[in-house]
Amino acid sequence: MKISFDLDDTLILTDKGALYEAPVKKIKAIFYKEKLRKGIRNLCEELKSLGYDICVYTTSERGIGYIRGLFDVYGIKLHDIINQKVHRELVQGNRKEIMPSKVPSKFGVDLHIDDDISVKHNGTQFGFRVLIISKDDNEWRQKVLNEAKRVKKICDSL
Repeated sequence: MKISFDLDDTLILTDKGALYEAPVKKIKAIFYKEKLRKGIRNLCEELKSLGYDICVYTTSERGIGYIRGLFDVYGIKLHDIINQKVHRELVQGNRKEIMPSKVPSKFGVDLHIDDDISVKHNGTQFGFRVLIISKDDNEWRQKVLNEAKRVKKICDSL
C-alpha cells in the first residue's frame, strides 16, 4: 500500500510559530532551509508498521534528489517521489485537455494527504482517495493515521 503527502502547507510549513521536526542528521540539515512539520517522523514509522510505503506527490519543481535529501535529514526513507516534472510527463503527457494537478492513483497511491480542497474535488471526479489537512490542525497526525487505517481495512477486504 502507498500513501503520498503534498509538501507546501502540508508537510513544509512557512507560517510563523509553526512547529518543526527535529533533524536526525544535524550537519546535513544545515544545507536545507526548509523544515518538515513536527510529528511526521513518528507518523511515517506508524504508517510503515501498517504496511504503507511513504511517498511525496508535489506540484513543486523541487528536484527528486533535493526532496529525498530533505526527508533523509529527518530519518525518513521515501519509496517514491512525484514532482511536477514527473506528473507532467506521466499524467499530462501530450493531452490537449488540462489534467488535474494530481492523480495519485496513476502512481498506485492508495491515499493522498493534501491541504488543497481542489485536490479532494479531483479525487471525487477521478476516483482517488484524498484526506485534506490544515496547516494549523494540531490533530493532523491522528487524522492521517485514522484515515490510513480505514483505507487499509477497505483495501484488505477487496
